[in-house]
Parts: sequence; C-alpha cells; structure tokens
Amino acid sequence: MFTHLHVHTHFSFGIGASSPEALLAAAAARGFTTLACTDTNGVYGAVEFQQAAEAAGIRPILGAHLVAGGEAAVVLATDERGWGALCRAVTWVHWRAGGQALKNSLGLESPQAAPKGPSVAGRRAEATEAVLSTQLATDRCGLILISTDIPLLERVLQVSGPVDLYAELRPGKERHAVLAAARRMGIPSVVTNAVVMANSEDWSRHRLLRTISLNTTLSACPPARLSAREAWLRPGDHLARHFPDCPEALRASTEIAERCRYRIPIGRVVAPRIATAEESLARLRALAYQGAERRYGTIAPVTRDRLEHELAIIAQKSFADYFLVVRDIVENGPTHCGRGSVANSIVSYCLGITHVEPLGAGLLFERFLNPERKDPPDIDLDFPWDERDKVLAYVFQRYPHPQAAMVANHNCFRLRGALREVAKVHGRPPGEIREITRRFPWFSDSGSLADLLASHPNFQGLELPAVWRDLAAQAQPLVGIPRHLSLHPGGVVIVPTALTDYVPVEPAVKVLDGFPDLTVPVIQFEKDGAEDAGLVKIDLLGNRSLAVIRDAIAAVKEHTGRAIDYTSSDPEDDEPTKALFRTGQTMGVFYTESPASRLLCAKSKADTFELLVLNTSIIRPASNRFIRLYLERLHGNPYEPLDPCLRDTLATTFGVMVYQEDVVNVCAAFAGMPLAAGDGLRKALSKKRPVKHLAAYAEEFFAGASALGRDLESAKRVWEMVMSFAGYSFCKGHSCSYIRVAQHSCYLRAHYPAEFMAAVLANGGGFYAAFAYVAEAMRMGLTVLPPDVNASEFRCLGRDRELRIGLQFVKGLSASAAECLLSARGGTAVELAPSGARGREDVKAAAPSTAG
Repeated sequence: MFTHLHVHTHFSFGIGASSPEALLAAAAARGFTTLACTDTNGVYGAVEFQQAAEAAGIRPILGAHLVAGGEAAVVLATDERGWGALCRAVTWVHWRAGGQALKNSLGLESPQAAPKGPSVAGRRAEATEAVLSTQLATDRCGLILISTDIPLLERVLQVSGPVDLYAELRPGKERHAVLAAARRMGIPSVVTNAVVMANSEDWSRHRLLRTISLNTTLSACPPARLSAREAWLRPGDHLARHFPDCPEALRASTEIAERCRYRIPIGRVVAPRIATAEESLARLRALAYQGAERRYGTIAPVTRDRLEHELAIIAQKSFADYFLVVRDIVENGPTHCGRGSVANSIVSYCLGITHVEPLGAGLLFERFLNPERKDPPDIDLDFPWDERDKVLAYVFQRYPHPQAAMVANHNCFRLRGALREVAKVHGRPPGEIREITRRFPWFSDSGSLADLLASHPNFQGLELPAVWRDLAAQAQPLVGIPRHLSLHPGGVVIVPTALTDYVPVEPAVKVLDGFPDLTVPVIQFEKDGAEDAGLVKIDLLGNRSLAVIRDAIAAVKEHTGRAIDYTSSDPEDDEPTKALFRTGQTMGVFYTESPASRLLCAKSKADTFELLVLNTSIIRPASNRFIRLYLERLHGNPYEPLDPCLRDTLATTFGVMVYQEDVVNVCAAFAGMPLAAGDGLRKALSKKRPVKHLAAYAEEFFAGASALGRDLESAKRVWEMVMSFAGYSFCKGHSCSYIRVAQHSCYLRAHYPAEFMAAVLANGGGFYAAFAYVAEAMRMGLTVLPPDVNASEFRCLGRDRELRIGLQFVKGLSASAAECLLSARGGTAVELAPSGARGREDVKAAAPSTAG
C-alpha cells in the first residue's frame, strides 16, 4: 500500500521532466489509483493535472513543494481551507523578497508572524530567513505538511503542534537521521520518492532541464543540483525494499492520500462583486436605460425588449457587478474599443463599453452569454497602446492586491529555443549556434527538428556538423515543456475578496510605464486554467490605431476647431470614406491595410458596413477557395447552397461560412448537433482547450448528418468548410467592432490626410515600415518635410497638405537629446514618445530633396 505524495510535473520549471499526462499514464500502468502534484513553489499546472487525472481514472491530490530561505516542505490540501492556505503560502514565498510592507499590502500578514526590526533591509533579511516555517506555522488549517527539514519541523511543531505534521523519508542515507529526529519529536513519518520524471529513462531530460535552468554546461553542472536517477515514479514494492524498518511510513502515504480530497471546482464562476446582487442589478438597469436614451434618443419597444431580455440573463448568471466593473474601467479610458462577443450585447452598447449597435448589426446576445453557457464570458477591451499601462495602473489601484491581478502565460520551449539551449549546454560555439538558429522559419509544418534541419530550404547548402543531429534528437523532447512564467497580453481577473483564496499570486517583472513603484501581480494560472477555475477574465489590450485616431482628432481640433466624437460619430454614410474602401486605398487604416485586405476591398468593391465586416472575417488561413467563391456570388453568379437546409442559415454570407457563429448554426441545421456541442467544436477549432478532440466531433457530425438523411458527399463538403476555421477565425461581433474603428480611421484619412498620416507615423505605423507610410503620404499628394532642427517637434506633425517628420525618426538621437534640443529652441512643451514607441529608422531619403 503506497501512494506517491511528492511528485514534480514539468510545471516545476527546470526540474520536472514529464508532463502531467505522462506521469498519470505511468501511474495507471503501475497500478496507482491516486497521485499527487507538488510542483516547486507553484500550482501552475494544477487545473491541467486535475483534469488529466480524472480522464485517466486516477484521483488527484493537489499540493506544492515549497522552497524558501533555506527551508523546504511539501504541503497537501485536504479541503477548501487547505487550498486557500496553500495559495497564501505559495504567494508568501514569491513576495518575501519585497519586504514586509509589500506583504502587508497583499493582506497576507498575521500578527504572530510579523518580523520585528526598524529598517526595511532588516525586515527583508528576517522575512527571507524564516519565511516558510513562520508562514506554515501560523496558517496551515487544512494542510498536511511533509518535510525532510528538521529545523522547519521543529519550528512548526513548537508553534502549532504535531497535527498533520510528518517527517519525509526518501531513499538514501539521510533517511536514518530524519527518522531518528521524527521519533525524538514524536511525529509520524511518511515515505516519498521526490519524483521528477515518469520513467527512469527520462533522467537525461531532467539533467538537460536543470543545466539549462542553471545556465551552465553539462560538464560543469553540479551533481548536487540534480535529482537522483531513482527519482522516477517507482512502484511501491521497489520503495518498500528501502524501508524494511518502518512499514508504517509506507502505509502513512495511503492514509494521507485518503484525506486529501480537495478538487478545484470546475464550472463555478468567481466574478467581481461591488455590492449586493439586488443593488448591483438596480444600478446596472438604471445606467443601461440612461445609456439607451443617450444612444437612441427614443427607446423603441424592440430596444426595450432586448434590454430586458439581456438584463434577465445577466441577473440569472449574477454578472451585474462584472458589467459595472468594466464600465468603471472604460470610464477611465474613454478612447477604447470593446470587441469580441461582448459587442453582441445591447447593455454593453448602452454602457459605452462597445460602440456597435447590435440590433442593426444582427448580433445575438446568446453568443456572448446564455443560460446554458458553462464557462465564464470574457470582455476584450482595446485602448491606445500608450494608455494601456495607465488603465492597468488604475485597475490595480482601484482593486488593490490581492483582489486583482494579471493572468499568466506559461512560456514553453519551441523548436528554435530548444535546439539553441541544448547546443549551449553542450558547449557549442555561440557563432555556430547563431548561424543555425537564425535560419529557423517563424512558422513551419515540419513535425520535428530533424525533419526541419534535413528538409527546410533555409538549411540547404549548410554543412551541418554531425553532432547537430544528436543535438536535435535531444532537443526534440523539450519542445512544449513550460520554461517560465510570463504575462498574458492583457488578461486581468478581479475577485470579490482575495485571489489567494483561489490561486497563488506572484510579482511580475513588468513595470507599468509612468508607474515605476507599482508592482504588477500575476496569478499562476494561464487563461484556460483561469477560465476552468471560474475566474472571470477582462482583457485590457493596447491598440496603435486607437492612438492614431485619438491623435488625429486632437490635431484636427487644434487646427480647425472641429471636435469629432469618436464614441458617437458615424462615418458609415460618408462618400469619400466609402470611396477609399471601394478602391482599396486603405494604407494606414486599421484592420484593412494588409495587401490581402486591400485587394479584397478592391475586388469586392465593398463600402458598406455589412460587406466590410464580411470581408475582414473571411480572410483567414485555409479559406482562399471560399473567398473566390464568395466574390463570384457577390458579383451575381447564381449558386445553390451546399444543402437546401443551409439556404436560410447562410443567406447573408452567400452560402459561405464566414463567422464563428456559422460553425454552431451549420452543425445544428445540417447535422442536428446540440448548440453546446457546436460551440464545443468551435472552441476546439480555435485551439482553446476542447471538451473532446476534433475526431470525436467529426464522428458526431457525420453520425448526425447521416441520421437526418444528408448525403455523404454533401456532408464532406460542409465539414471541409467547417475545418477552414481551424486555428484562426472571428465571431461576427469582433469584426463589427473593428470595422467601426476602421471606418473612423478611414474617415480621418479621407478628410484630414496630413493629420492622419502624421498620427500613423508618430505612433509607430501599423502593418508596414515607416518608409512605406512616407511614400504613401507622397502618393496622396502631401508635401513631406524632413526633420528640421528648427521646425520639427519630437513627433510627426501634419497640417493642411504638409507632413513634417519628427525628431523621433532621426537615427541615433536619444529622447533626452531631443528634449534638450527642443528646450534650447524655446519651443512648446516637449511631448516625448513613451518608452515602447517604435519607428526610429531614418526616413530622410523618403522626403523630397527640395522640401524644407
């Protein structure tokens, strides 16, 4: 009778050599019915481990291996209280170096644990010295604590007693000293194997990962920093041979396992709360109707019905506070774009979160939120790229630690990085490594490193030393292994009480521009794990085109006195704007300026909101043949739908599937699939964590089609169109939101070209390099004036028909030097570009030689 209670998955960055799936498969093969996940200082993979364990028929135990200040312990959660204590302990470990004041701001301080000392440096040293034993001794309700660290066990025993305290016995000589100390202290012991790999043959991968993590070479890697070759998921009888004198320690592992029953509740929703449900709903209703009067003037019955319908579902799902929190955020970032499926909501439109009128656009609220939806929706918000950090700072000040944090990304080894790191630890010369890795394509269909090196054109003619084939073979198993934590591009979660009740929080490396003293917190779950754990995500993202619109509108007001309201003006019927779309003259215009988009605009002659939305949604990988089909039908070619049952379903898109919603609707109409199954297929196609694999959905689709009497050839053609959505596609609301931004952008290009192109250049451009925009400005008939020490500001300026290049494009000129220059010139106040500004290349050659 034995259960492994100390197990590292590959989410123990640089330590664990095996994925949760590999460990669970090995456990099942060796007859284990329970397995623990105890990654070092984190629960990064807890959701994934739990789901994989349940799929494998194995009961998961959730915990962590905590290491801090020279102390170490394994902690296992027995219940919800224990999970909270575990999350707080992990959080404490990650924030301990920030000083006691930082711990107080996190709400993690307890009076008994407060280190004494007059100075911050002293508090930091003391907190670091005994952070783990202090924390565990005062907050371990619901936790089982296991450790080989005798001083830690003694401290915890002295403060909180022997309950749920165990000495950890591992194979090796040290076990005798630990066992003797445990008997002296009167606490029980338990056997573990400190597992870091599923199988014994995985040790070389563990060694590679440790060496990469330590940034050394294999020959110089200290053996003491490696786990033993025996640290694999060994059968219980193997371990029993090492402990003939203490069989009770083997039995204790199973007794402990029986007590650890906690599961992360999948399917719950942990949304923000700012008032009681009744108060929040009443406030949301009042604000929605105020917004409806502002947006519509007169509230028609159809508008009122839609508002009441949405408010009823929002009340049923308890999301009123969520909408109020998002409204609060956008009130502090007036230039914004709510995008994604939230654009389907008239409540969002009335609150000013989105700017697309959903009734006229034919957007259904149920795509965003419906009573059957199990996972929490998320709202995506774009802000000007140079204002996003200010918005994030507002959120973290308005909802302080640990109530709000950013969502994590788990950065994994990719082909290039895996080969580079393996070559480094083998001591290959840096120049040789650069010469090979620089040839890696950004995207590749090759299934392995060996295939890529052998067949990709970039490597043809390169005489590779024979050792590189062996390096590629060693690097291949590293691909997909998590390497370190990073930040999601903009995901933020806000909870009613403390995030540390649900997930650990650690400090991010990111520094917010303009807020150097504000530490950014990040949870340990990535977006799928956060969603599965019920944390409602708000995406706060940066968008350069919104900054372009903001700056161009400001310049127009300064030069002409005309105020343009981005949130309420409607350029849809403006003829000069429509003419630019029709002819594909949209360089600089957000969302429609790529060569493919401009060509499609010209070929389709699209100038209406509906056709522009359709155009920008259909451009995606694997849909080229359907684009040609769409253009033929758009220009009058008669057609028959793939099946008569789809005539109405795809009537507005000429019989072609264009939006993500079409996947759900077509699967329901053609194959009789439930809407929930169709939505699951949509998620699987977009590579979100699927409920089941595509093969299972395909089987369900064809079985349903056959049951409804559809012919096999038609079913294959419909399925082929469904598969064109794999990896990359949009919901209709997303494209509607972005086309509204594109129309505002195009309106400014049509009527105020100098101000618009200056704003494009000042904000670092878009799809093209700065030189291309300068050339486009000249094609538009603007006079381009080069940088001038007496006339240029730091950023580009446009007025009337002239465009003056700013000092930001003078190569080698630093921002501080530009500031000194402008100050000495006695000009206006300097407005330097934020630290993230792009576009410092030299564009003098693009300016006419006679200008200036």
